[in-house]
Amino acid sequence: MTADDDLEDLPVERRAGDRRQRDVPVAVDRRQGERRANKLAPKQAFAGVAIVVDPWPLMRAGVRQLLEASAMRVAADDAAAAVACRSVGDRLDLAIIGATTEPLPEVVDQVRRLPGPEAGQTPRVLIMLERVEADLLRRLLAMGVEGIVQRSIGLDDLRAAAERILAGQRVLSGGPLSVLASAGLEVAEPAVERTDDGGLTAKELEVLSQLAQHQSNREIAERLHVSAATVKTHLSNIYSKMGVADRRQAVVAAVERGLLT
Repeated sequence: MTADDDLEDLPVERRAGDRRQRDVPVAVDRRQGERRANKLAPKQAFAGVAIVVDPWPLMRAGVRQLLEASAMRVAADDAAAAVACRSVGDRLDLAIIGATTEPLPEVVDQVRRLPGPEAGQTPRVLIMLERVEADLLRRLLAMGVEGIVQRSIGLDDLRAAAERILAGQRVLSGGPLSVLASAGLEVAEPAVERTDDGGLTAKELEVLSQLAQHQSNREIAERLHVSAATVKTHLSNIYSKMGVADRRQAVVAAVERGLLT
């Protein structure tokens, strides 16, 4: 007896339904996937309003998609900063700026004039640089730009950088950090807003500045007119206060906190 013979005693409607089920089997994995899809996933908390400025539509589309997937509302993306800025309503949390036809400092200044997330706050800025020059980096950092990364940054790293900036941190990584470190870093002027000095003393800041100049313990001791043992003590205090393990991490953390420019 065949499978179709078993259906002869069933009503017509039942036979057709059973044949369809036998002809089109449903895999176990698919059934499980459909059950998971039917469960409502918790929504992400709103992360803020953003704009994207870059001359390349594909770049803007990719960054927009990344931000929207991170629960941000992208008010506008455009090649011209002025056009993007005009689309902002009563707040702007983050501006991601790539290549521009205008000088970057002028673009940053335009964005800073917009209302930030809270009264008295300015929007945070993340810049993606293609050509990295030390003088430009110093000027942007002096303006208080929160993030500077390489234009070739990956999506995951860009997402992480945006999240850190929105959390109130400074991000300087990849090529920009290497160029600035090679050119030599200096202790930031007091007028520059510091996000976190870690409780470092004036002497520890001097030692930190020498670290950024690639000086050895002996060279630092000679420049500051102290003993090598004293320098070693200062370094230990710096590492402890900044929560880092070595010289490179200390310099990176100092730049991100606005202590070095």
